[in-house]
Amino acid sequence: MFDERLRSHHISNSKLDKYLEKKKIREEDFYKMLDKGVEDNPRAIYVHTPYCDKICSFCNLNRKKLDGKLGRYAKYIADEFEKYGRTKYFKQRSFEVIYFGGGTPTVYNLQELELIFKSIKKNVKLSSNYEFTFESTLHNLNKKKLEMMMKYGVNRISIGIQTFSEVGRKFYNRTFTREQAIEKLKGIKEYFKGDICIDIIYNYPGQKDQDIVEDAKIIKEIGISSSSFYSLMVHEGSNLSMDIKEKKVKMNEDLNIEKKLHDLFIKELCKDGEYYPLELTKLAKKEGDNYQYIKVRNSGGDTFPIGVGAGGNIGNINIYRMNKEETFFSYRDNLYKKYSILSGFMQFPKIELKEIKKLLSEEEYKCFIEKILEYRSKGLVEEKDEKLILTNDGIFWGNNISNEIIDYIVESFFKD
Repeated sequence: MFDERLRSHHISNSKLDKYLEKKKIREEDFYKMLDKGVEDNPRAIYVHTPYCDKICSFCNLNRKKLDGKLGRYAKYIADEFEKYGRTKYFKQRSFEVIYFGGGTPTVYNLQELELIFKSIKKNVKLSSNYEFTFESTLHNLNKKKLEMMMKYGVNRISIGIQTFSEVGRKFYNRTFTREQAIEKLKGIKEYFKGDICIDIIYNYPGQKDQDIVEDAKIIKEIGISSSSFYSLMVHEGSNLSMDIKEKKVKMNEDLNIEKKLHDLFIKELCKDGEYYPLELTKLAKKEGDNYQYIKVRNSGGDTFPIGVGAGGNIGNINIYRMNKEETFFSYRDNLYKKYSILSGFMQFPKIELKEIKKLLSEEEYKCFIEKILEYRSKGLVEEKDEKLILTNDGIFWGNNISNEIIDYIVESFFKD
């Protein structure tokens, strides 16, 4: 099918860098744009907290281990909301989403959390059907924090479980045993008035078929709103990458085993019709999680980044917060944005053909359909009611499909 599986959608846009120029812009020009007001795009705010009190074995994200309180960083985040809250961009209209990622954004204590929440309440307008997410670990959540979060409108929590298997939890350096994790999660689900979502990471060394099936059964039993499911990736700089170099860990490199685990999870969670594939790496409960954050990002909406390590975009301007004092701003033209949106559409198992037609030129659409016909012949995609529907095989290879389609279209128009 493909020589190698792409496990991340971020690779898809890298091809564009060969052809489309990225222009650096000045910070003052960015501020001028914010005070003019901007297009009527869907809007999200992403807030990054680059701290954890316990480091997972596989993680190399922008984070470091917490060695004290976060009062200064919490004040910095609150001040950023104050600063940008004075602009027309914030004053003119509401946001659909706020997403706190990390790191672990629930490492703040109650006073630090309230400082941030008060600044958000003062400076951010939220739409009537907003989504307000906090990523978390199990051990960083308690009733007082949950009360504080609900008081200020948090309505979605995403918890890094990774697996309920004892072998897997030890491998990932997770807190709590299998039974403790289940009971803790049930307690949070019962107490919190909102969506509880979790992450599952499969294909760890020693994982058995029954382990992934059991993970899916527990998700259904608790009634989790959605579950992300990622194949374990080795990131340079993580504890796992160092253990592999030192031959302390041997990873599974058999794609057939990886595919089997992927399919078993989907089959078990979706077999009763209670859950369905929401995107390539997320299964959601019907009438449950809507995951507006990813829909805003993948449809070409704005993601306003706040916090060290946060990245996003406002219109055609990309933003990356390198540290508290320094932010990198760059301009991407409409062609780059168009192909980025196409990549975003391809992250969903159901794709509206009318949206693709609207996005692409006639010649680009012909190229798109040529590739789709090829994937149909391989059993990766079906067409029904003017929708493209990825099969389970198509979901597994979804990032390869997206990457290959963009390669094909871009190289067709830039080959000379």
